[in-house]
Formats: sequence, C-alpha cells, structure tokens
Amino acid sequence: MIRDSIKGIDRILETEIPKGSIILVTGAEGTLKSGLAFSLLASELEGGGDGLYATLEQTKESHLNNMESLGVKTPDGLHVFDYQDMRVEWRDREPDMLKTTEEVLDYYSEKHKGLSLFALDSMNALYTLSDTTNLRREMYYFFDHLREMGLTSLLIMEDSSHRGPEHFLADGVIELGLVEGADGVKRYIRIRKMRATKHRMERHQMVVDRDGISILGPIY
Repeated sequence: MIRDSIKGIDRILETEIPKGSIILVTGAEGTLKSGLAFSLLASELEGGGDGLYATLEQTKESHLNNMESLGVKTPDGLHVFDYQDMRVEWRDREPDMLKTTEEVLDYYSEKHKGLSLFALDSMNALYTLSDTTNLRREMYYFFDHLREMGLTSLLIMEDSSHRGPEHFLADGVIELGLVEGADGVKRYIRIRKMRATKHRMERHQMVVDRDGISILGPIY
C-alpha cells in the first residue's frame, strides 16, 4: 500500500505502515506537505476505494489546480471537502471544529462505504478556528474517533518547536524540510517515528517532476 504509492518511498519505508495509523506530516512553508499527503492518497486510490481530503486553507478548486501543477492526478474515489459553505455559517459564531470535522467524516463514511483514507489540511487552521481551552482532551477524543473508523489518516501541521498533544498521540511523524548546500536548496523527507514499522531515519531528497513527487537518496 503506502510503500507502493509514490516513487522511491520504499527507500525510507522498509515495511508497510499498518492500516488505521494516524500520521502527522510536518514542515515549514514550501516543503510540499499538502502535495505529499494528497499524492499518497491519490496513489493509494488508483485501484479503487474512497478517501477524503479535507482542506481548511484553500478552496477545492484552488487545491486541485495546485495538485495538477505537481503532476498529481485525482482518482474518482478521492473526495475533496473545503468547508467553504460552512464558513458563511461560522461568520458570527465560534465553531467546534473538531466536532464539525467528525461530522464531515461520518457523512462521507456513510455515503462511501469504502472510505479508508483521510487527510486534514491543516491542524494549524483547525486550531485557529477552535476553542483550545481543553485541547489535549479534545484531541484525544478526535484521534480516538479516527481510530474507531479504521481510517489511515494524514494530519498536516506547520512545523513548530512546540510539541503538542498530537505529537504524542500520533502513530507516526513524517518531517519535511529544506536544506541549503553548495548545489542549491533541496527538499527532504524524514520519518521521525512510525509505530510498528521498520524505517530509515536519514533525510532523503524529495523532488517534483512531470510525473509527480519522487524520493531519491539520503542527504548527508
């Protein structure tokens, strides 16, 4: 599954990620967090099945245009939800974003019985729109909801020195970043942790060409 999704990912994943894992995809701006998450879902669903990509940061049209520019094709089973209609309703009140996202997931799960993959873009936007008074407790229940649904989930998060509850609750953390050397700036991918999975921990170069995202050799 994941090990067969994008070219070269088997360089860093020696065994498969268990189904139902919750994985953070972290990194600074321009490190292809959204592109990687969407590519993984799109590749997984080429052979069938259903997945949901929920974006709080862009409209559906804008997001799909960005993915097309990366060479990522969107299979029929990959559904994109952008919260756009709900934003109008939220204008005069503070939403419960975690609960709302759970309701969206429940709706798509009921509509598409084969729903097995989920991505949220991004956790930072979700926090900005949420009451964070009891964040640690609410995040626990949100992660529990994802596990009860059996979804393999990719949660995108802007890189931060602060390690919140999501870092401890997640089964895996994929770090994306930039390194600058004599031959220019390179993007890299590194797996910081991945439960029940054998993996490499070195930084590996990540590139984009006309065929989409690929992972090359280690960056030392």
